[in-house]
Amino acid sequence: MNTKKRKRMKLPNGFGSVVLRTDGNRRRPWSVKVTINGRQKSIGDTATEIEGLALLAEYHKNPSLFAPTLITFSEVFELMRAERFPKLAKTTQVNYLSAYKHCHRLYGKKFAELKIGDLQAVIRDTRESGALYAMQKKVRQILHHCYTYAVKYEIISPTADISQYIDIDQHKVKYPKTPFNTRQINRVKKLGDKWAMTVLMMIYAGVRTSEMLSVVKTDVKLRQRYFIVRESKTAAGRNRAVPISKKNIVVF
Repeated sequence: MNTKKRKRMKLPNGFGSVVLRTDGNRRRPWSVKVTINGRQKSIGDTATEIEGLALLAEYHKNPSLFAPTLITFSEVFELMRAERFPKLAKTTQVNYLSAYKHCHRLYGKKFAELKIGDLQAVIRDTRESGALYAMQKKVRQILHHCYTYAVKYEIISPTADISQYIDIDQHKVKYPKTPFNTRQINRVKKLGDKWAMTVLMMIYAGVRTSEMLSVVKTDVKLRQRYFIVRESKTAAGRNRAVPISKKNIVVF
């Protein structure tokens, strides 16, 4: 990253500032600051000074977007989405966008004025739409992420985070999961084709179907008996090594 000192453009008084942080190795070292209610506050971090100046210009086009007393729920969501979604798997992004649609009653409301009753009403709407525990949980996660973002950027105080008090339905297991028994595994083995062997590989390796299908030949190390999962639903699951059992090394 090129952070070489150069003569910087002088910004108008009261316009704000773009300051280079030198504490640690940051992906976004430029801090964008403006004065709100007599105090200098950060409205975001950027990778380059030019991006920081663009963010300042965006702020002056619509200052209410960054004013804690005026910013709406939907605006907080869009800001949170821009920061958080690039770190998530595509399937998770799609699920969160579906959950966000259940929050429609909050879209135009001022974020700082929301009450726990407003959030609980969203869960009630979700339930009445026919959605069960899984979707209610995602809606609660969306609300939690919005409040975490709002606290981080001083839109609300830490004590104003009411997302921790949201109640959802209890999880009811409709189809209890049980591991494959030896008889079932032997029946799959007798089929003998590559798809049956792929099922065995997932049983022994414990990977998701999407993870198994995304494995490429160059990430399979037969001699060392492991393969690498590059794509996964969670960040912790990406780029992990998974052992290959001797019982189904024939799959590869």
